[in-house]
Amino acid sequence: MYKLAALVAALGSMAVFAMADSTCNEFSPCYREGYCDAGPMFCMWGLCNESKSYNSTSCWPAEGCVNDTTDFTSSSDVVPIKSYTGNPNTNPFVSIFEPNNAAVEDGKLVLTMNYDKSQDKGFGTTVSASNTIHYGKVTARIKTAAIAKGTVTAFIIRNDQTGDEIDFEWVGKSPNLVETNFFYHDILDYGNSAYFNIGNDSSADYHEYTIDWTPDSVTWIVDGVSLRTLLRKDTYDSDDKVYKFPASAGRVGFSIWDGGNSGAEGTASWAGTPTPWTSSTVYKMYVDSITIECNANTNPIVPVSSESASASESSTTISSMSSSKVASSTTLVESSIISEIASNDGGSSISEVASNDDGSSVSETVSNDAGSSVSETVSNDAGSSVSETVSNDAGSSVSETVSNDAGSSVSET
Repeated sequence: MYKLAALVAALGSMAVFAMADSTCNEFSPCYREGYCDAGPMFCMWGLCNESKSYNSTSCWPAEGCVNDTTDFTSSSDVVPIKSYTGNPNTNPFVSIFEPNNAAVEDGKLVLTMNYDKSQDKGFGTTVSASNTIHYGKVTARIKTAAIAKGTVTAFIIRNDQTGDEIDFEWVGKSPNLVETNFFYHDILDYGNSAYFNIGNDSSADYHEYTIDWTPDSVTWIVDGVSLRTLLRKDTYDSDDKVYKFPASAGRVGFSIWDGGNSGAEGTASWAGTPTPWTSSTVYKMYVDSITIECNANTNPIVPVSSESASASESSTTISSMSSSKVASSTTLVESSIISEIASNDGGSSISEVASNDDGSSVSETVSNDAGSSVSETVSNDAGSSVSETVSNDAGSSVSETVSNDAGSSVSET
């Protein structure tokens, strides 16, 4: 869970407007924890509070689920959140906090925790997937940071807005144990956790950890062995008349943090305390790979694509539109060719062409330089075509033409 103090510390030189009890404006449209801004730290789905943002489209839409394995062979596999452009195909993971303590090193995702003298405790790392998931199977090969008491390592699926979470956690005082846990709407229920001995030190070598999440159950698996299964039917609360089962879409994530010096007595006792620190002490968590298998019945599954979003940093609206277009473009059939340009120099313009080998093509242009204009053409090799133009430069005009090779033609103005 992201605390406000950590959020403010992470903002750096970003322009932020305090809007504690009101909605945001068009220049800083996305609301999160009492503040508004236009960057991904505020606008990404799950972080952004839609009800308090500028309008219903201010928050970026859920990116959808991708069936894929990330082996962490490229430095672009994880980027600082302030550098994230909105394209999960290019950057499958983002590092949430600044300073950024996550990197790809020697084919591994490495999450680091260093000593923060100003707070007299460790400053760790949280990394979240750029894509979302709503039920599915997630498997990660992890070497934990449970090398000393107080260190906490986590592998989670979480929705920050609803507070639903499923996780594995490891604490430094018990490196041979793994904790399985879940939360419903951030309700702290100590009866939800269960511990298992994996047979050796989880920080000494890699183990394969799997969360298998369906609408009816959650199963926690280590090295192919099922440790625990939670059934939705067993979470029914007869007093509140609700199933307290994590059921909202979320993001896969990893984190390392200082529980021993957290200042909370219960947390410190759980993790082991105090966490040993010197000025040169560094604790690290390693992720060798992660495989995500989406539930096709519940996820907006997005095929893996190498196409990149392109948008001017000077326009949040253009950036959001560009990100959305990339997701929808990946649904085109194989052998498609997609070209997209977005720019902003006072007025805005978007030009997009999509074609594929069945002969279909779509050409679209949107521009704005005081007056507005939209031009769209759709054609295919069956001979049909649709051409539409909308313009406004004080007066308005709409022109639409539909024709096909049978000789029919309709023109409307």
